Amino acid sequence: MMLDKKAVDMLLTLDNAKLALVIKKLIADAGVDPATVNLSEKELAGIRAALSGATNDDLARAAELIQSYKNGKKSP
Repeated sequence: MMLDKKAVDMLLTLDNAKLALVIKKLIADAGVDPATVNLSEKELAGIRAALSGATNDDLARAAELIQSYKNGKKSP
């Protein structure tokens, strides 16, 4: 899933429960066990703050890092 600023702005309109579900799905797709990630109200507030200030360049870099992580996870 490629996130751009428009998609992030849409995510920011979700309530915390729905946003947490989306984040857990993205985490799982990246190969991380979602149960290992704390998504408390405080954490979600921090995620919202980070996303609200993210540029398309920031999001592209995040996608590169996720892909790199996924590639590394698949390597023996």
